[in-house]
Amino acid sequence: MRSRRVIVAVAVLVACLIAIARASSLMVDWVWFSSTGHSGVFWTVFTTKIALFVTVFAVSGLLLWGNATLALRLTWRRRLRLPASLNPGFANVPILPGAPDDLLRLALPRIPWRSLILAVSLAIGALIAIGEAGQWDLALRFIYQAPYGRTDPLFGKDIGFYLFSLPAWIAVKDWMLLSLAASAAMAGAVYFVHGDINPDRWPWRISRAAIGHGSALLAIWFAVKAWSYQLDRFLLLYNDNGIVVGASYTDVHVVLPVLWLLTGVAVIAALIAAANVWRRVFRPAIAASALLFGGSFVLAEVAPALFERFYVKPSELQLESSYIRRNIDLTREAYNLRQIEVKPFPGVDVRDVGEQPRHRQQHPAVGLATFDGHLRATAGNPHVLQIPRCRH
Repeated sequence: MRSRRVIVAVAVLVACLIAIARASSLMVDWVWFSSTGHSGVFWTVFTTKIALFVTVFAVSGLLLWGNATLALRLTWRRRLRLPASLNPGFANVPILPGAPDDLLRLALPRIPWRSLILAVSLAIGALIAIGEAGQWDLALRFIYQAPYGRTDPLFGKDIGFYLFSLPAWIAVKDWMLLSLAASAAMAGAVYFVHGDINPDRWPWRISRAAIGHGSALLAIWFAVKAWSYQLDRFLLLYNDNGIVVGASYTDVHVVLPVLWLLTGVAVIAALIAAANVWRRVFRPAIAASALLFGGSFVLAEVAPALFERFYVKPSELQLESSYIRRNIDLTREAYNLRQIEVKPFPGVDVRDVGEQPRHRQQHPAVGLATFDGHLRATAGNPHVLQIPRCRH
């Protein structure tokens, strides 16, 4: 009972220190926004951060606590056994001078595991929530999104989807993967301390309960990964391969089909892991992981690189011409360059420019553009003026 009070007191103290540190920053923002007459902006941002923090904290903390508590319940009737690396009674492991050999063996069974799991879950959940609360702008853009009015040429989606929805979905996906990984780590730690995971010898000895629990988490992780591959399709429009900014020939003809294939592989891996919840055998989980990660490396990394090197590079300009044209058109629209009015000017011989007196103003028709250290006249003169580079 006393140890629980100590853990709760420490948790409350840490929370108070974090709150004091954040309050100073909030006070500065509130004073500045109020002085400029935009206090409503401050309260919108503040309430969004609070809502994100509470939601992520509740879901993440519950997920962490639930998995660790389930692991503790599945190992509750087992006798606590430390692995050789932590067992002070093991002959080959040195211990602290003066410490009794059975110090840890006597102390660990007396630890209030439920209270400890709750405290750790709240702490990790708070850290995850603090990180996600910083993405309040993505939440507001998603809530108040509006259509742009034009679709992209590859997927046919409104451009507003890429500005407002896609960044928010990617943030949700990353949070889900992080929470699942943290939950697996906490559950694995409980199984490890109670001897259900024994890495003392190869192959590792893992209890059926730990395998079933891990398979369930792995199945959910693979399902989220399948969704991640679908989101990666839209991220192809953000690629910059040095030729165009956006989807290139390799992206459209190789990477896009590969992402669909990897989605199917991830779904198959999720089904294998889900079926292993009842079988509780070690090999199917390893096979599913090897299938997904090995296939991801070969299909998403090696195959596009080989295709780019041996098929695209020899005739790159011809294959990428349509994508370059598409990039130029969308760039002109993004910068509103279509409304620029083109006016002709009479041509002036560039050779006459050098004979002008110093006090005469240069003719506005002499438009000069720099490109790779050369000076080219845009009035139709085929001559190129060589401009030496400055050297220090």
